[in-house]
Amino acid sequence: MSEIDRQGDAGADVAKAPISDSHPIASPSRRRLIKLGTAAVPVVATLTSRPAFAWSCLSPSAWGSELINPNTSLKNKAGHQSYPNEAWYISDWRDNLAQSAAGYTNAPWSVLNTKYPSLYDKTTKTNGKFDYTKVTIKKLLATVPGLNAANANGQATVKEVLTSGSPLQKSAIVAQLNYLLLSPLSGNELEKCFPPGELQKMASGSYSPSGLGVTWDSTQITKYLFDNWIAR
Repeated sequence: MSEIDRQGDAGADVAKAPISDSHPIASPSRRRLIKLGTAAVPVVATLTSRPAFAWSCLSPSAWGSELINPNTSLKNKAGHQSYPNEAWYISDWRDNLAQSAAGYTNAPWSVLNTKYPSLYDKTTKTNGKFDYTKVTIKKLLATVPGLNAANANGQATVKEVLTSGSPLQKSAIVAQLNYLLLSPLSGNELEKCFPPGELQKMASGSYSPSGLGVTWDSTQITKYLFDNWIAR
C-alpha cells in the first residue's frame, strides 16, 4: 500500500460523514472582496477566478457530470465538497514559498522534509542545510512511495520540472504532494474530493471518472486539478 493510499484510509471515516451545507469562514483577502458589495460581484468573480461555489472542490465524476450537463449538480450543489484552506500552488512548490491559506506558516519543502527526513542527504545539501533545488525526480520518487511523476525525467530536479515540464507533470506532482501533506483530517480535507489513488491514475495522462463512460486526456485532467484548486 502506497503512502497516499494510507493517507486516504486514515480519513475514510471522515469522508463518509455528512457534509455541512454551510461555508467555512473566508480568508482575510476574501473578506475584503466581500466588503466591496454586491455591485462589484461580477468584477470580483473575474479577478479571483473562483468556481461558482468558492472554497470547494468536486469529485472527478461530479465535475465531469457538470461538463456534460451544467444544470444537474450545480443546481443542488450535489458533489460539492467545501474545505477551509487552499492548497499550495505550483509556484509555491517551485520557489518554496509559504502559503498561509494552506494552513502552514512554513514553506512546502520544509513541511515535506519534516514528514520525509530522508529527503535530506549529501545529494540535497548546501552549506549544511537541506536544499530543495537539488531534489531530483528520482530522489523524490525513492523517498515518497506511490508518487507518480507523470513520466518526468528522473535526472531532472523537481524545480526544473515545475518550471519547464508539461502542464500535466506540474499539476500531477503538486497535486499528489498537496494531498500527502494536506489530508486527511487537515484543514484542506482533499480526501473528501476523491478516494486515494486517483491522483496517481490521473498522472498517467489518461483517466476515466467513475460512472461517466468517458476518458479524460491530459488537458482535461490538468483542468480538473486547476478548476478545483488542487493544483494550479
